[in-house]
Amino acid sequence: MSIKVALTGATGAMGGEVLYHLLQSERNIEIRCIIYDGEKKLPKFFKKTVKANKGKVERFKGDIANYADCVKLIAGCDYVFHCAALIPPKSDHDPEGTYLTDFLGTKNLIDAVKASGRADKIKFVHVATVAMYGNRSYPHVWGRVGDPIISSDYDCYSENKLKAEKYLLESGLPHFVSLRQTAVLHKYMFANNLKDGLMFHTSWNCPLEWVTDEDSGRLCRNLVERDLDGKLEGFWNDIYNIGGGAACRVTGFETLDGGFKIMGNGAKKFFKPNWNIARNFHGVWFYDSDRLENFLHFRTQTFDDFWRATLKKHPYFKLGKIVPAKLISSLLIKRLFKNTNAPMYWLKHGKEGRVKAFFGGREQYEKIAADWKDYPLLCEGNLPDGKIDYEKLRDVESAEKYLLDHGYDESVPIAELTVEQLDDAAKFRGGRLLSENYCGDPHEKLKWRCAEGHEFILSPFTVLRGGYFCPDCEPKPWRYGAVAKRSPFIAQVYFDTHTDGETDDVYPLSADEDKFIVKK
Repeated sequence: MSIKVALTGATGAMGGEVLYHLLQSERNIEIRCIIYDGEKKLPKFFKKTVKANKGKVERFKGDIANYADCVKLIAGCDYVFHCAALIPPKSDHDPEGTYLTDFLGTKNLIDAVKASGRADKIKFVHVATVAMYGNRSYPHVWGRVGDPIISSDYDCYSENKLKAEKYLLESGLPHFVSLRQTAVLHKYMFANNLKDGLMFHTSWNCPLEWVTDEDSGRLCRNLVERDLDGKLEGFWNDIYNIGGGAACRVTGFETLDGGFKIMGNGAKKFFKPNWNIARNFHGVWFYDSDRLENFLHFRTQTFDDFWRATLKKHPYFKLGKIVPAKLISSLLIKRLFKNTNAPMYWLKHGKEGRVKAFFGGREQYEKIAADWKDYPLLCEGNLPDGKIDYEKLRDVESAEKYLLDHGYDESVPIAELTVEQLDDAAKFRGGRLLSENYCGDPHEKLKWRCAEGHEFILSPFTVLRGGYFCPDCEPKPWRYGAVAKRSPFIAQVYFDTHTDGETDDVYPLSADEDKFIVKK
């Protein structure tokens, strides 16, 4: 008996690996892929995988933004793996396309499953993103499921992904799981980063827990195999963080340094510290990423393994040892200053909204050291105002004191919380629980109110486990400062990198998107 899998995003970095690894299974797995009808050229990896597995892959051109195509995709399937997304840097340049793919496409797939008459037989695997946790920096370098969901200013990718995940959590699907994917080390990294200013969006001291594309694909194969073997008891209808674990936890500096070291020199030879943003991106070390590993046993590669494999695949990178670093910097990096997604472009062309969002303003940008000897790198044990034991900081055994407060007693299962305890959690989020009764079902729809008086319906699971609260206070426009002013839950993250004077700043996505509005 064959198992039928519907797959989106099969031509992407993670989706391609999911396709490949599912086809390597000894189980009889048939895969149906939807290929975006606007895609002009299929990747070699995808074509090679399909060619090597004739008769096992059905594909058709379509668009998940079209509901009828989603109905066709999931018909008769046992699993849906939803990997498709418009991600940075493409999402930074196409807000409308990001909405159509990342939110509407997800909604269409979920609605198609619900309307299929087979919803109880289909297992829906949604790939969410670490970007939904927003900007993280010292001291809150460790994160976990239940932390605040925050979209970084101007980031329409995370804005649409968080709305998509919330739709899933509230959908009532009988069998679902949301996998919040961390930063992915993938085969297209160098090509993507050397043609867009996104490279400069990596803050030097931001925490990043990576995972490789191959391990992500292996994760999905193991999910199907272990589920078929009845080894995933307690797994479904929950949220997990995908992370590579201890050997994949580094900082932004170590990430770029690792990539450029295979060229013979580290990041300090190719970059200046004031070329990259100071805040407002995303990345975090996952305190709970071992939870998914314990279910699926997918980790085989480390951060260092990836760079060694990259050099083996592209030995010409060794030429970096011969060519002067200044020449490589000029030819490969400085040329990207002209890209509209680059901080140097914002500074030169008066994009004050971007400068404010990513640096705190021009005055703050001018304070950033231009020489590495004056720049405090976390991975070297330096903080702006002192020293720290970096190895101890990134040891999960020392992480508990850096965790965020979720506003309720997490030793008590959500199903056993009282109305009073749920109300206390709402108060920590600046609001109140308006429902007077709770039957103990974490997915029961309850009525809440936020600090600004918006009333809305969400389940306790989505609020407490998901990290969500008022939908009217989510972007767009981006105004998390105003939310943080009234929500201790959000404030504990927001004020790591923002001042009290920024609580009224609003960053709209509009025809005039490079300006920001300060409420009077």
